Amino acid sequence: MGKNLHYSIRPFVENALNNHNAVESLEKIELDDFYAYKITRRRGLSSFIVVLSDDYYFNSESLQKKPAILKDGGFFLKARPEGYGIARSIPEEKLGLGKLGKLLGAIHKEEYWAYEPPVY
Repeated sequence: MGKNLHYSIRPFVENALNNHNAVESLEKIELDDFYAYKITRRRGLSSFIVVLSDDYYFNSESLQKKPAILKDGGFFLKARPEGYGIARSIPEEKLGLGKLGKLLGAIHKEEYWAYEPPVY
C-alpha cells in the first residue's frame, strides 16, 4: 500500500531531512502500511508528521487511503520522484501534499500545510 518504494528513496529523504537547517531531529514512526517520520523543528516551530506515499499517480483515491496518523494534519510526501498527480495541499485539513522539494520549503513555515513553492 505505501511501502513499495525503491530501496534508495528512504535514505535519500532521510538524508535531506537530517541535513535541513530547520530540522532538530527526525524520528521514525512504525506503521504497518506506510513509512512515516516525526520532524522536530528548530526556532520554536512545531513538530509534524510526514508520511511517504508510494503512489505513482497520486489522486483522490490516494488521499482516501491516507493513514489515520494524518487525521490531525501533517505532510503526505509523494516519495516517488517520477510520480505525478494531485500536488495541492489541503489547508482545511492542515495537510501538506507534494514532493520532497515542497516539503523542504514547507519546513521553514509554521503553517507548513499552506506553503506553496514559488513559480518561476
